[in-house]
Amino acid sequence: MVSANNTPSDGGARRKKTLIRKAHQLGKCSGFEVALFIRQRDKITTYQSIDHESWWPIMAEIEFAYPVPKRLLPRDLEK
Repeated sequence: MVSANNTPSDGGARRKKTLIRKAHQLGKCSGFEVALFIRQRDKITTYQSIDHESWWPIMAEIEFAYPVPKRLLPRDLEK
């Protein structure tokens, strides 16, 4: 059953936000480095627990995508 506040499209956005938050929490743990790619209707969102251009995945390798991926880093989630 889908309530007025829980439409199917809202559920996907909430799950995406939760997945990014969980990746961020895991990346803060000692010994973990996290890279997350989410593709939804040809839009790409990435999350990297390490803010370094040479760390996998290399941004130059994924920036060929159109539209350009939305890139998230730990500082974006700690606001």
